[in-house]
Amino acid sequence: MLMKLASVATCALIVSGSALAQNSATNYPTQTLNYTIAFGPGGGNDLMSRVVVDILNKHKMYGSQNIVVTNRAGGSGAIGYSHVKQQAGNPYHITSTSGNFISTPLISSTDWKYSDFTPIALLASDAMFLVVRADSAFDTLEKFVQGAKSKRMVIGGTGAAGPSRVVAGMFAEKAKMEFVYMPAGTGGQMVTALTSGSVDAIVANPSEVAGQLAAGNFRALGYSSPSRSSVYPNVPTFSEAGYDVIFALPRGIVMPSGIPPAVQNWWIETMKKVVATPEWKEYLATNSMSGTYLWGAEFGAHLAETHNNFERILKSIGAVKQ
Repeated sequence: MLMKLASVATCALIVSGSALAQNSATNYPTQTLNYTIAFGPGGGNDLMSRVVVDILNKHKMYGSQNIVVTNRAGGSGAIGYSHVKQQAGNPYHITSTSGNFISTPLISSTDWKYSDFTPIALLASDAMFLVVRADSAFDTLEKFVQGAKSKRMVIGGTGAAGPSRVVAGMFAEKAKMEFVYMPAGTGGQMVTALTSGSVDAIVANPSEVAGQLAAGNFRALGYSSPSRSSVYPNVPTFSEAGYDVIFALPRGIVMPSGIPPAVQNWWIETMKKVVATPEWKEYLATNSMSGTYLWGAEFGAHLAETHNNFERILKSIGAVKQ
């Protein structure tokens, strides 16, 4: 009897979700939007998400409806993305992608993967910095590599096998050096670890360390883009120093599966308006990011390609079993 009741309840949820989606497609939006951030406050995903929400609100792009933002951190994005995945068919849930959106299902047992979501838009590509404290003896990548040959080098980052771990592993592989990786739960905790001296360096995206760099507390040694940042032109790329490390995060927007095409298109057109605002352009410039725009199915194909690249890299550094 309990099994039958559970099946009936599950079917009811699916039917109600489908009905909600179909009824909402015509006059969308008519309800509060639930914007889930799958990470804690202060990190790159949190910052981008709140900029998007601020633009939506300021320019009244979501009409007269409210937007509720909730941080659901834990498990390198596993908890937050799982929550959104479970809202299948509900067009009033949305979230932002990151490197962990791709990497976490590769190294953990999750109930979701990137293909379980409706792709809306890739908004930016976010390369990474290798950062030390300003008073560190390692003021160049070359000195850092030399230091790793004479001491136990500890590099911190967000997540056990996320983008920070990938870039650190790529750097170590190219530099033929060894290091100990110390994962942090949030971008804020990662910054604290470097500030306190618990780690020798961190791998972070520019938005996570912009304040500390501006205050003169941190120094960026290398940048994982093919070219230097327009905001931090004095920071060399890894490639310039002889280490072929090129990597960027997919900063984008996705929704649960089962969203009506009309709603998906509504969000694609709305995101095109978001990225045309001066506030968005200021966000890109301030955080040393490039505006890289892909819409709908093209973004979905990009996520698939990024997944394949992540899987290859994580296997090469031993984070994923062959």
